[in-house]
Amino acid sequence: MKPNYKSISVIVMAILTSILFTQCTQPEKDDVFTPGEGPSIGEWSTSDEVSPDNLVAYWNFDGNIADSKGNVTGGKLNGVGTFVDGRKGQAYKGSANAFISYDNPGTIAGLTSFTVSFWMYTAKHDGGAQGIFALAKADGSFWANFFVIVEGNTSTTNKMQIKLHFEKNATPAIPNTENWVDPAETLRPDNMYGAWRQVTYTYDAQTSKVAMYANGQAIALPAADANRKSGVGDAGLGPLAFKDATKFVIGAFQNSLGAPFNGLEPWMLNYTGMLDEMRIYKTALSSQEVSALYQLERQGR
Repeated sequence: MKPNYKSISVIVMAILTSILFTQCTQPEKDDVFTPGEGPSIGEWSTSDEVSPDNLVAYWNFDGNIADSKGNVTGGKLNGVGTFVDGRKGQAYKGSANAFISYDNPGTIAGLTSFTVSFWMYTAKHDGGAQGIFALAKADGSFWANFFVIVEGNTSTTNKMQIKLHFEKNATPAIPNTENWVDPAETLRPDNMYGAWRQVTYTYDAQTSKVAMYANGQAIALPAADANRKSGVGDAGLGPLAFKDATKFVIGAFQNSLGAPFNGLEPWMLNYTGMLDEMRIYKTALSSQEVSALYQLERQGR
């Protein structure tokens, strides 16, 4: 039997048309748009449109360490830190002896609620914990007021143990002054190494709830972790209060600042990866806002 070349030809053309149509209509996750262009994400067209009145600090790391909001001042790049191609523009690239310090933390010192969001690109590291940022405490306390660290990972998993710490220093003192967000291993964000990944935390003083996001997606924290208690009866934690907030650090622990802090302990490591698009808000962004911020920054908007 002779093959029906006409039928075969029609089938091939149909397949090619389907492939081309799919390629043209399927959205690309890494599309890069000119600022102000591209489809809106909800009501937002650029990342700068997400809750601008509540944004109190913003580092784009485009060749400098300046907070573009002008609230965090007196910056200094210590050691051999550099600027490289980032997720959007340039990014800060840390090293074992590099960190950024600021003499004045500005509005960050008075946060009662917050959102902190940043992009990171890092490899697994051995040993201790690397510091992402820290709001230092002038009395030389062991823990800073507000910080994020990344623990070492020598396992075969790509889940990242990344920890948030924040405090409420009340008078009279409350039992739960120190608050940690450190999800169980089963809940830790996966596939976090060797590529640009966004991490976001929020705390809402009105609801006393904390939330954690990886790449715009909420991590399902247990109620015991999400609902923050003061330790006084069943009362929620409420508005935060930092104690003697003095300086701000990026890429290290407060101990890197020297006196009155004790010297660095062996497990305290500087951040050696890249950081980009770091934002701090004085409010807890909604899940829709966090998702939009992720999508817009991913697209370079």
